[in-house]
Amino acid sequence: MHRRINNPLLQHQKRYLTYIEKFDYLSKNLNLDKVSYFIITTNKNDKYISVEQFCYNADGYIYSILFRGQTAKHLCYIILQLKQLNIRISAAHAIYLGRELMKSELTLVLDQQYIQD
Repeated sequence: MHRRINNPLLQHQKRYLTYIEKFDYLSKNLNLDKVSYFIITTNKNDKYISVEQFCYNADGYIYSILFRGQTAKHLCYIILQLKQLNIRISAAHAIYLGRELMKSELTLVLDQQYIQD
């Protein structure tokens, strides 16, 4: 089910709503957190790592926050040290995020495909 987003600043989020629904439907083994989760992607052309935090607001609408950087260290600093997340994440989630960021950086260095666990 899609809800109409009238806020011009959030119009670009529509594509993620569709993508997430298809992604969830196609991946039966994927267990997404009910409050927030992260999708990490890499771009081999510009050597950037993108981390997108998806969250649900009080009305059940989904929105995202995008972080981009070229190293895991830089992204960890921006996301965790500068406290740019809108929610608190557990220590286990922070460790997982750090591990996945290191793995994504390594795939860029080695020119390999990144697959998030």
